[in-house]
Amino acid sequence: MASQSVAFLNRRRLFIFLGLYFALQFVFRVLVSNSAELDEAEQLLLTQHLDLGYGSQPPLYTWLLSGLFSIFGAGVATLAAVKNVLLFSTYLFVYKSALEVTGDEDRASVAMLSLLLIPQIMWESQRDLTHSVMGTTLAAATLFVMLRLLKTGALRYYVIFGVCAGVGILSKYNYAFFLVAILVAGGSLKAFRPRLCNRKMLLSLLCLLLVVTPHLYWMLDHMHKAMTDAGKFKMAHAVGRLAALGMGFKDLALAVAFFAGGLVAVYALFFFRRSPGETESALQDDGAALVRRTLAVGLSLCVVMIICFKVTAFKDRWMQPLLFLTPVWLVTLHPERFTQARVRGYLSFCLVVAVTVLILMPGHVLWGPRVGKFGRLNAPYDRLAAALREAGFADGVIVAQGRLVGGNLRLFFPESQVVAPEAPASVVPQDKARLLVWDATKDAALPDGLRDFALGRFASPQQLASPPRYVEATYRHASDRAMRLGFVLLPAGLPGAVASPK
Repeated sequence: MASQSVAFLNRRRLFIFLGLYFALQFVFRVLVSNSAELDEAEQLLLTQHLDLGYGSQPPLYTWLLSGLFSIFGAGVATLAAVKNVLLFSTYLFVYKSALEVTGDEDRASVAMLSLLLIPQIMWESQRDLTHSVMGTTLAAATLFVMLRLLKTGALRYYVIFGVCAGVGILSKYNYAFFLVAILVAGGSLKAFRPRLCNRKMLLSLLCLLLVVTPHLYWMLDHMHKAMTDAGKFKMAHAVGRLAALGMGFKDLALAVAFFAGGLVAVYALFFFRRSPGETESALQDDGAALVRRTLAVGLSLCVVMIICFKVTAFKDRWMQPLLFLTPVWLVTLHPERFTQARVRGYLSFCLVVAVTVLILMPGHVLWGPRVGKFGRLNAPYDRLAAALREAGFADGVIVAQGRLVGGNLRLFFPESQVVAPEAPASVVPQDKARLLVWDATKDAALPDGLRDFALGRFASPQQLASPPRYVEATYRHASDRAMRLGFVLLPAGLPGAVASPK
C-alpha cells in the first residue's frame, strides 16, 4: 500500500536536507580541529606509498585517499570530504533500495532516515571509522544493484554487480559476509533463482575477479600481514566448546542489540501499534523476502563461525555492512500502519536527532575539556610540530611511537617520511635527519616498542642512550592541561643503519 508523500518532507526537500547535513558535518570537522583521529592517522601513514595491500585491512580506502592527497594534499579536509560523501551515498542507496522493495516514497524515506537512529552509522562512522564506512556504502550499492538485476535481468546489472562485489571486498573484508548472504538469499527464492543460475552470472564473476585478483595475489604472498588482526575474533581454543558457544552467542547478541536496538525501539513506538480498524495486509513481494533472508543468512553465518571456529568476539561496527539492512527490513513490515501522521512524527523525530548530532559532534571537542574529557581531536599537534621545528627538526624521517602520533605529525611535516611499528617502510633514506618521537604525556621514558623498532634501523644503542628532550603545548579548547611529546633528534647518515624491512 503506498501512501501519498508527506507534504513537508517530499523527496527533493529530504535530499536537500541530507546534503546540507553532511556539508555542515564536513565544515564543522574542518573548523573544530586540524588533528586526526586514530583511523584517520593510520591512513595518513599508509598513503605515503602505493601498494597492493597494507595489512589486515583491504586497500581501496587507502588507494582512494592516495589519489586525492596527490591532488589536494594530505589534510583533514580531504579525509572529511571522503567520509561525508560515502555516508551520503549510503543513505541514498538505502533510500533507492527501499523504494525498489516497497514502491512507496514515504517508507523509503523512513528507511533512509532510520540510519540516523543507528549509533554506529550516525555517530561512530562520522567520528572515526574508515573501512567500515566504505564497506557499508558498497553493501548498500550492491543491494540496490541486486534488486535491479533480479527484477530486470538486464546485462548491465550483471556487470555492475560484479564490479560492486569486487570493489566491496577491496573496501572491507567482512563485506564478503553480506555478499554471500545476498547470493544465498536470492538463490533461495524461486522467482529470483533463474536470474542467478544462468550464464550471465559468469560475467559478474569475471568482473569480480578482474577487480580483486591483484590484491589476492598480494595476500598470498603476505598472508602474515593480512592475518595480523585475526586475534580480534578471540577464537577460544583454550576453553571448552560449551563455554566458547556461550561467550560467542552472548557477544553476537550484544553486538546486534547495540547496533539496532535503539532503532527498533523507536520504530516500534511509531509503527508497531495497531491502528483502529486495521486489517492485515498481504505478504510482501520477493524483494522484501530477499531483504529478510539476507539478514537471516548473514546472521546464520555468524552462528556458524561461533560453532565451527569458536569465535567469541563480535563488535557492532563489524556488523555494519550487514545490519545496515535493518531499516529496509523494518519498512516491509505492516505497510498498513504507515499513516501520514505516523510517518510525519517519525521523520520529525529523526530530524531532531540529526540536528542534535550536528551540535554534539563538534561539541564534544569544543566543550569536552570543560568537564575533563579530552579526545584525540583536542591534541595540539600543530603547536607541538611548531615546537619540534624550533628544536631543530625541519624535515627528514620521523620514527613515531605509533600510528596516532605518526599520522598527525605527517599533517605538519608533509615533506618528511613517517614510519611507525604498524607502518614500516621498505626504503628509508639514510642522508636525512631522523626524529624519534612519542607521546610523553603520561610516561616520559622512551617506549620499549619504539626502542626495539628503531634500534639498528634508525639509531645506534649509543644514540638511544642519550637523554630525550621534550616539547609540550596545551590541549586545544583547554587552558589547564598540556600534552607532551618526547623526542630524540639524530643527525643524517647513521653508520650501519639499515632500511626497515617489509
